[in-house]
Amino acid sequence: MLKEIRCNYFIKNPITFTLGLNVILGDSHSTNSIGKSTLLMILDFVFGGNTYLQKNSGAKEELGHHIFSYNFEFESENYYYQRNTEDENTVFICDKDYNIISELDLKTYTYDLMVYYKIQNELSFRSTINPYTRIWGKENYDVDKPIQNFLKESEAISIANFIKLFNQYHNISETSNKIKAENESKKILSNLHKTKYIENLTKTQFKKNEKEIERIKKEIEGIKNNLLEFTINVEELSNKELIKLKTEKSILLESQSLIQNKIKRLELNLDRKSIKSAYFNKLSEFFENPNESKIKEIELFHNKISEILNRELTATLQSLDEENNNFNTQIEQLNYKISSLLENVDSPKIIVEKIYDLTIESTKYDTANKFYQEKIDTIDNLKILNEELEKNITSILSDIQTMVNSEILKVSEKIHSGQKKIPSLKLNKKNYRYDHSSNTGTGKSYADLIEFDLAIFYLTQLPILIHDSILFKNIEDKSVDKIIEQYLTFDKQIFIALDGINRYSIKTQDILTSRSIIKLSETKKLFNRDWR
Repeated sequence: MLKEIRCNYFIKNPITFTLGLNVILGDSHSTNSIGKSTLLMILDFVFGGNTYLQKNSGAKEELGHHIFSYNFEFESENYYYQRNTEDENTVFICDKDYNIISELDLKTYTYDLMVYYKIQNELSFRSTINPYTRIWGKENYDVDKPIQNFLKESEAISIANFIKLFNQYHNISETSNKIKAENESKKILSNLHKTKYIENLTKTQFKKNEKEIERIKKEIEGIKNNLLEFTINVEELSNKELIKLKTEKSILLESQSLIQNKIKRLELNLDRKSIKSAYFNKLSEFFENPNESKIKEIELFHNKISEILNRELTATLQSLDEENNNFNTQIEQLNYKISSLLENVDSPKIIVEKIYDLTIESTKYDTANKFYQEKIDTIDNLKILNEELEKNITSILSDIQTMVNSEILKVSEKIHSGQKKIPSLKLNKKNYRYDHSSNTGTGKSYADLIEFDLAIFYLTQLPILIHDSILFKNIEDKSVDKIIEQYLTFDKQIFIALDGINRYSIKTQDILTSRSIIKLSETKKLFNRDWR
């Protein structure tokens, strides 16, 4: 528990705390700007938050950088710390006189608090407490969205954090991790297809490959089973291969011939000479006064056309030459295979090479099919895992919803004695709402919010609760009396700010007075320096 906070600028120094309810009291006139919310912000700062620095810039500007020294007690052992406004990401470990011994980064400090408070869930310490430290300026007191960390947090994240708060996230994290792994595999396979490293098959191609693999397997098996016969009759096997290779070569030569004919035609077109003006001079010998300027104009036009055609023909010729060279390469490879067959016509080496070639071909089909099958399996697994995740989340949310609403009912009946409609939390995977059962009044909605927090405080390992005076402003007095009684049922620390307590019952006034940690007013503000 938090035992004290010290600051040289406090009008009361130190401010000490107890287990259970701790009250910051305002005056009977409900005077504003006296430090009630500021002290709650400082408490949040001590518990690792940063809103004090963001929302209380006036204090920092007026006081300059200032230091808060504070003391926790866990299992009869005291822990002393300092945190200042200048180095917000560092917490200093101190001795009992607040002399600095060492330092921690803020993340390690809040992790230590998680350990000291024995909180066991998948959340960070700040994510655990932040929605339930409802202070003016933090914007986390939306009566319809009670579990959000901040104003614009997505509902899906709020719900995931809520599941973690109830320490139920481990039941879905394993499935979530499997989905993440399968999605990563899917992404890798997709990239392999995009880079053409692996052929992206269709189902038809997959079936065709299976048939080819089976055919090759039978051919290899046939060679193995008849190895002696093949060894004796190598020439027959060679002839079959030769026929196959020569057929492939013939097809290539025929295709190459078409390309070469196109090349010759292009070369002839490129070799043609353009008509020179000297030839036009001969016209004057046969025709009187020919229009020579017109003839030159036509000649110039023809030459320009010829230049454009030459560029296009040259580009086409280059492309055809590359295609022809490709044919030459393939034909050379076939010639090499044919020569090798003829050289080894009497040797069983051809059998080994045949099996090798068949194996390579089979591996190519098999690899393509393997990746196709892996892609199909990944898609199927993702579907199954997502269905499983959906089912688990639905079940977990249903259990949490039932548990929370049952506790809200108990709290509400104690506060309102059955005179008010009961609010209820409705959870889905991606969205939620806190249904006020047509109680749209501001006071009743804030009463619903406090009832929600009390239910969560009871059901979870939430270590503290902070409620600012804004939550109580419009709640009817009798209901506030009952809320204060409910606060007293907890031995965990609750910090509230409240003013105008003369509105409430004598019993409530006595409780609030006896539980007050500081009383603030127009003449006694939180800091010993006033700039308002």
